[in-house]
Amino acid sequence: MTDADRTYMNLMIFKTMASTKGRISVKQIHESIQPNMGISIRSLQRYLNGLASWGLVIKDGEIPQGFILTDHAKNLFKDLANGCDA
Repeated sequence: MTDADRTYMNLMIFKTMASTKGRISVKQIHESIQPNMGISIRSLQRYLNGLASWGLVIKDGEIPQGFILTDHAKNLFKDLANGCDA
């Protein structure tokens, strides 16, 4: 997978999470993006764990594992949408 593919995958994950209020499970994200990306649930879990380590999503500790966008991620996307001053 190329860097561009990984970036697109992360954007698809964020788009799916942003369109959901509150918690979203790995399975729900997978069902949303898999037809376009052809990714396994296990690979998606690795992506989400990476995003959690960057502070962009929070694991909720429930079973099945769910994730929530952090305020940092929401503000980042808001800045990108509005155009931020460098």
